[in-house]
Amino acid sequence: MAKIYERNSDTDEVREREFGMYDENGMFTSAYMKKNEYSGMKEKDIIAKEMTHEEPPYRNYAREAIEILNRMERKIDALLEQKERKENE
Repeated sequence: MAKIYERNSDTDEVREREFGMYDENGMFTSAYMKKNEYSGMKEKDIIAKEMTHEEPPYRNYAREAIEILNRMERKIDALLEQKERKENE
């Protein structure tokens, strides 16, 4: 859908929104509400949600590193087994 960019002359902040998101009274249109995850929410809650900046979910880097090391160990073990089989033939 087409995007509309609005600039606040006081703060020079540029806001992006979809065309058809608001009606002539500045309220969210029902078509936008139906196709969006905001359906069933009050307008003040939608605005509050859009204004919050959620942090990305916490990643457990230690667990990921251990998983990578375990995969590397399995690959090395498989290569060593292949080498031993070739030597025994």
